[in-house]
Amino acid sequence: MTKIKRKPIEKRPLYREEIGNAIRDAIVSGDLKPGDRIVETQWAKDLGVSQSPVREAIRELEMIGLVENIPYQGCFVRKITKQDMKDAYRVRMYLEMLGIQDAVESATEAQLKEIYQILEEMEAEAKKSAFNSYTKKNEQFHEKIIEISQNKLLIRLWKQSHIQDSTFFGTQLSEQTLEALAVRHKDLYDAIAARDEKRAKEAIYQHFQELIEELDKKA
Repeated sequence: MTKIKRKPIEKRPLYREEIGNAIRDAIVSGDLKPGDRIVETQWAKDLGVSQSPVREAIRELEMIGLVENIPYQGCFVRKITKQDMKDAYRVRMYLEMLGIQDAVESATEAQLKEIYQILEEMEAEAKKSAFNSYTKKNEQFHEKIIEISQNKLLIRLWKQSHIQDSTFFGTQLSEQTLEALAVRHKDLYDAIAARDEKRAKEAIYQHFQELIEELDKKA
């Protein structure tokens, strides 16, 4: 197994989250694959931290379903299933339905331009088949819509849903091209720009429902 060189994290308060992000990034990028064991001591050594925060970070990843702890064997990267993704899409659908409703009501012209710019950047990354860059732009697009609401509880719940992970794995599972996935976001932007609440809510519902139906069709 090829050893992955990791950059040590500077020691300071609240760096547990960065450790978790480092492990999550390794899972999302494919450096750590389903079934791979996550060794606390090795991660602590590679990142230049003690084992305690690594252990806490792994527990948090276990809580969100990215890893699983098998008694007497250790902690392993968990395979993300179709049902995991369907559950994530359903939760996101209703959170983002509220977010897009608020965006229709309160988005400024400057915010609309920002959303459109992200959309164009997402489409450009899709045309280059730049998978990681595409998924990040996809996440930014949805996040910007949620942030416009200024609903702090909604924003917190949306972020706690670990959108980065669901976006990455959902894109991996999809049989559509990146360009086809990117262009689907145009309907969301158009509905917000038209200030049409009904159209926007229907668009976000259809956006996720199509992804769920695609998963249902997979063998």
